[in-house]
Amino acid sequence: MTQTVYSEENLKVLLFYVIIPLIVIYIIFYIGLKIYEHRNKKKDSNRVNFVMNYWSNAIGILFTAILLSISIGFSLAFTENVRELNAVDENLMLYYFFIVFPVIPLFFLIYYITKFVINIRRKDKLDKEVHEKIEEEL
Repeated sequence: MTQTVYSEENLKVLLFYVIIPLIVIYIIFYIGLKIYEHRNKKKDSNRVNFVMNYWSNAIGILFTAILLSISIGFSLAFTENVRELNAVDENLMLYYFFIVFPVIPLFFLIYYITKFVINIRRKDKLDKEVHEKIEEEL
């Protein structure tokens, strides 16, 4: 079996290679969305809302997928260490909490995927409305 070591060095690696880049991407994404919204506020609001929702959901799926993978890895490592140390009885609540913990990011991932699919279906309705407007003008 693998040996898991909890240390400040591993925490720093997780922080510098995962958490900080996610925060930087989120901040850049937020600024980009605000610029897009400001530049296109006079245009078709349905199209602007669709684009903003599309990219927000895509980033949400990416972030929750990354957090889900981190939580699964941490959960498996923690529960394995507790079992190896024969400390399940003393840490029963924590043991079961970390077994179930990855379900939380999984629910958020399902939520963002559902929102993404709903938003894509709205795109079809928006395209249909645009085509109807064009046909009416002709």
